[in-house]
Amino acid sequence: MKKILIVEDDADFQDIYKQRLTDEGYQVQHAYVGKQALEMLKGSKPDLILLDIMLPGGMNGFDILEQVKANNDLKAIPVIVLTNLDGEAKTAKEIGAVDYIVKANTSLDEVVAKIKKTIP
Repeated sequence: MKKILIVEDDADFQDIYKQRLTDEGYQVQHAYVGKQALEMLKGSKPDLILLDIMLPGGMNGFDILEQVKANNDLKAIPVIVLTNLDGEAKTAKEIGAVDYIVKANTSLDEVVAKIKKTIP
C-alpha cells in the first residue's frame, strides 16, 4: 500500500483528501504544520507528499519543500503542492515540486489522477 503525507492546515480540505485517498487504497498520514511534517518524515517516509504552501507556525510549504529536497534521504520523494496562486506553483516547481494543484480549480478526481500519474 502506497503512503501519502498530506501537509494541510485546513481541516476540511485535509478530511476530504484523506477520505478520498483512503478510499482509493492509499495509506494517509497528515500534518497541520511544517514542523510536525518534518518530524513525521524522520520516522516513516511516504511515497508522495501533498503539500500546502500557506501554513501556520512560522514554516511555509516552500520551507518544507526546500528541506525535503536538500535531504539525501528525502529528496527522491515526489511532492505535489497545493496552492491557490499560480505564482506559488511556479516557485514550487523551481524548488523541486513535481506538480501542483490549484485548490479552487481542481476536482478530487483530478487530484487522484495527478497522484496516480506521479506514483503509479
